[in-house]
Amino acid sequence: MMSGFKSGLEILSERLSLSRMTTGDADLDSLLGGGIEPGQFYLFFGDRESGVDRLIHQLLVNTLLPPERYGLGGKCVYTNCGNYRDERTMLDTALLCRLIKAERLNPDEALGDIYTLTSFSEEQEERIFVEIEDLLQKDLEIRLVAIHNIARLFTTERKGRNFGERIMRLQRLVYQLRRLCAERNVALVATCRPAKSGIKRLPRPEGGKYLSHTATVIVYLRRTGNIVSATLIKHPNRPRKKINLTGGDGLGRITLPFRIAFQEELNNLKRTYREALMDAGRREAFDNLVKTWSSEQGAMSYARIPTALEAMLLTAAIDNRKLIMELLEENMKIHSRLEKILEKLERQHEIQDE
Repeated sequence: MMSGFKSGLEILSERLSLSRMTTGDADLDSLLGGGIEPGQFYLFFGDRESGVDRLIHQLLVNTLLPPERYGLGGKCVYTNCGNYRDERTMLDTALLCRLIKAERLNPDEALGDIYTLTSFSEEQEERIFVEIEDLLQKDLEIRLVAIHNIARLFTTERKGRNFGERIMRLQRLVYQLRRLCAERNVALVATCRPAKSGIKRLPRPEGGKYLSHTATVIVYLRRTGNIVSATLIKHPNRPRKKINLTGGDGLGRITLPFRIAFQEELNNLKRTYREALMDAGRREAFDNLVKTWSSEQGAMSYARIPTALEAMLLTAAIDNRKLIMELLEENMKIHSRLEKILEKLERQHEIQDE
């Protein structure tokens, strides 16, 4: 064999051994062959109810995670393409912050590692390529480029003579982004809606055949009732397959059981916070809260709150409110007794005056 050449089997083995980023759902990771691979182009499509918009937010956060936590250990670029009045999609900062907190990342640092770009017209989306190229040249830590609704601006109006021209402009943009990310070994993830079709069969992603042809991996997400299904339509070395996602709301995160997360948080607070308290009374108050937290683990585990610490703070606030109410009730009883005593004293003074 000539030096410098590799067999297809060798290349496949190397690709399978590469570290990948989790999507946040173990079932979806398995469907993709282990998760998101750097340098490849992934296209996820589905309607608003499918969870595809939530997925792209989760991928932004997962990119920031270190490799030992199944992340890419770098930064990312997020681009939103669409007219909000028509599509109603945008970067959901509240959701993004909840996901960041759930992964125990510093919100200020995490948000600073996510570059955001927006486009509200076809011309703006075309110029975004130049901005992304500039960012990738300036910041070598970028590991993911995420394009939200990549085809929407070019396919909103399907009528008119210039529709074919707009599709060709979209094709040029897709080609440029695909080449740019592949050259820098950066993962490219795009989302779009299903193309409208009257035929009752597996829909195609909007944006034309070229977008589907260029994408390395294509996954169709669909919600039916409480179940979200994922259909692997295209993959370089895996067959077409459909599965139901079982994590949480269909696109759930891989999380530790609350009991374990709570115990880790409690041990950390005991070690780093309680021992630093100067006032003995405050240390005693902390110990009393530990009893409250321990007795209310069930309620905290059922609360839809991102982190164990936030659930603990909520429980502490409720416990404080309970103590305040008890003190208020006791204070009212004392006040009532005091009024009765004062009334008796006044009557005695009146009798004495007579």
